[in-house]
Amino acid sequence: MTTGLRVLPAIHLLILLFVLQLPAAAAMPAQVNPAQIKLIQSSVAQAAAQTSPQAPCPAGSAPVPGYADAGAPPTVAVWQDITLTEGVCGAALTGSLNTLAALAGRFRYAGSVDDLAARFGAVSETVGLRYWSTTDQRWRVLVEEATALEGPEGGTLEGQGGEDAQPRADFTAAEVRSGRALLFAQNDSRSSGNNLYRLRALAAGPDRLVVEIVNLEAIRFTLLTVFEPRGLVSLHIMERLDGDLWGAYSLMAVREGSVSGRPESVVNRAAAFHRFLLGRPGDDAPPLAP
Repeated sequence: MTTGLRVLPAIHLLILLFVLQLPAAAAMPAQVNPAQIKLIQSSVAQAAAQTSPQAPCPAGSAPVPGYADAGAPPTVAVWQDITLTEGVCGAALTGSLNTLAALAGRFRYAGSVDDLAARFGAVSETVGLRYWSTTDQRWRVLVEEATALEGPEGGTLEGQGGEDAQPRADFTAAEVRSGRALLFAQNDSRSSGNNLYRLRALAAGPDRLVVEIVNLEAIRFTLLTVFEPRGLVSLHIMERLDGDLWGAYSLMAVREGSVSGRPESVVNRAAAFHRFLLGRPGDDAPPLAP
């Protein structure tokens, strides 16, 4: 395993990581306070000594970066030009990656794994999700359209596209937990048109849920292909730690061969989805990467 670890200077998975961004000229947003930045830097510094991420697999193992305390911003680490020689928790996270971001935090939660699975399945509820744009230096909408789809996965993988898939209601918790490949379309505000994704639970038990999300078709911005099929992979692990204390661990990766994304953009988009899974608005806390 070879790595090129980069830790963001002052940082706290929706899926698409926009890569054609201009340098930001504005200053750090006023709502980020020095105390929080110090906490973020401390959390990142602890992960900096590690040469690669370590997801909490098998269950109960210590993750890298480690879980932040409940109520605190998640611990964040970013690797660039990293090669993973082994899969992560059964996900398609192997080979050469341009950028890999990890978020890890604890949260209090009185619900069940079924409730968390339903959150993953609530595709339509991601519409309007907001994230912090480092280019625009403001909060902006990340997802403009999103719908669950009913249709065979095979056609999409053979280059036939997702035109035969039909819109349907959001996926149920039972469908998510089944491990069946579930398709959905999403229009990111920084891409051209709807993009096709596959969501699949790799593990589902009473105290643990592991979900992988992969793009199945090329993602374009105007005439430029920025991500080839399977160029974007995210892995999300929700596990009960003790009583109503849970851990949320996310990995979001840009594969080699795609246009490399700015690490700050990867982190901020990952943070938006991280908050969505916890039932929070994407902009209800200061940005992780101002």
